[in-house]
Amino acid sequence: MSTLETKAVRIAPLMKFSYFALMLALSLSTWVWVQEGRVPSITIWLIRVVPLLIFVKGIMNEDLRSIAWLCFVVLLYFVMAVTESMSPFVLWINYVELALTVIFFCSATIFIRWRGRANTQRREELAAAAAEENPQ
Repeated sequence: MSTLETKAVRIAPLMKFSYFALMLALSLSTWVWVQEGRVPSITIWLIRVVPLLIFVKGIMNEDLRSIAWLCFVVLLYFVMAVTESMSPFVLWINYVELALTVIFFCSATIFIRWRGRANTQRREELAAAAAEENPQ
């Protein structure tokens, strides 16, 4: 295992943890710790959680393309978390959501970079080994 692959394996649990923790925080902020002026609603909960649930398979399989698209989606959650954190009715869970979006985005971006480079390196090594076996 290359050093890039080792780094990617080490950062993957942080990426997955922050992904699932973000879904939990969004659920808690919808149902348990609700900002003043809001009413808990299944519709709001679905709107907040379903876009993340779409990517569960990709995050579990560590599919780089799915994770890259999920990074774009999480940017919308970042905007929402910043807006809620600046609200006069801010709750501590809003800061948790903000931190989790930042942690997920950074760890996912690093994971994509390291895993992508490790995959490229592995392909180059396989091509070089195949070229040595079949010199034409």
